[in-house]
Amino acid sequence: MWHTFTNATVCYRLRTAMEPAEAVLRFLAGVGTGSEAEFYLRLFRGRARESFAALVVDGETMRENIDSVALDLRLLHSLSLTPVVVLGFYDEPGAELSASTLHTKLHALGVPSVTITSAARAQAITSAAAIGSVPILCLDGRDLETRLGELATTLNDLKTHKLIFLRTEGGLALHGQLVSVVNLSDELELLLAMPQWNTDERLLLTCANRLVLELVAHEVLVTATAPLSLLHELFTVKGAGTLLRRGARVLRFEGLAGVELERLRELLEASFDKPLRESTLGRSYSHAYIESRYRGAALVTSTRLGTYLSKFAVTREAQGEGIGRDLWQVLVAEHPVLFWRACSSNPIRSWYEKQCDGRVRAREWTVYFKGLAPERIPEAIGHALAQPLDF
Repeated sequence: MWHTFTNATVCYRLRTAMEPAEAVLRFLAGVGTGSEAEFYLRLFRGRARESFAALVVDGETMRENIDSVALDLRLLHSLSLTPVVVLGFYDEPGAELSASTLHTKLHALGVPSVTITSAARAQAITSAAAIGSVPILCLDGRDLETRLGELATTLNDLKTHKLIFLRTEGGLALHGQLVSVVNLSDELELLLAMPQWNTDERLLLTCANRLVLELVAHEVLVTATAPLSLLHELFTVKGAGTLLRRGARVLRFEGLAGVELERLRELLEASFDKPLRESTLGRSYSHAYIESRYRGAALVTSTRLGTYLSKFAVTREAQGEGIGRDLWQVLVAEHPVLFWRACSSNPIRSWYEKQCDGRVRAREWTVYFKGLAPERIPEAIGHALAQPLDF
């Protein structure tokens, strides 16, 4: 796992006889699964280089972790990924000095970089990224509102996919527990009412909310994580920080009436990496819950025992964006009594275990149940095991 590695370990790997990119790919296979790392690497490389990500680094984090930040950028550079480094967002003194120090450290690691302060920042960033030079952007607005506007304009112009706040403290935590996902559409007011947050954390929450819901026209994913967890955040589905995002829009259908069946088929086959049986979409479902962009879906049938969850599918990229969480919340709100099955090779079995009240293993299946009366469990297991195969 990522936390078992140190910067010294990474440096050692990069100084081996292997090509740097090969060394990083092997390292990433230790961060998550090899397939996860390769999936995200293909995804990031498929986007315009200047759109990959922006890293907002506060002054304290830069002072305490500049070597880690430089090494992260070295690792990403070896994979042809060039995030924009944003300094001065919190109006700390010395942003230009930090930029100069980071430039020097990157130069020592063989990574080109350029400091950008001009008004034509988007063009300068695009030009730098095109040649693999790390853009270091120093915001110069005199007040937070102006700097927030500068950041939003840059994200809009570049069509930035991911905005990452690098903090020494890492992601946001409540009562000592990491908050993995925040649905800004529904949870912001509740979170801000909690007394545990300090000023910086409240500022992060409110700025993320403004960017996601008001100031950035396209969908941008905002996360907060620690420099030592950046690769884990980027290259694994689970991530290693707090994801601050717009809530998913989940569409509810009576049966499959109105569902775009070909898009649903593509979603199911992509999620399970198997061809769907023709009969699967010909069955009678009571309801279908589908994320508006067809990145997640749940198909259910009503029984006298409760609701049977026939299919729950979320694409890999959408899993990393918290779509499964939003879909599940809508599902259980309408169906408090729920049971379903999953085969032993299902990659989200551990997630199912956290959602259920109990489970029973039977042959090649595990049957899960939530809100089910104990005396009905045997019949529910029988019902689940009797269902036809979908793939």
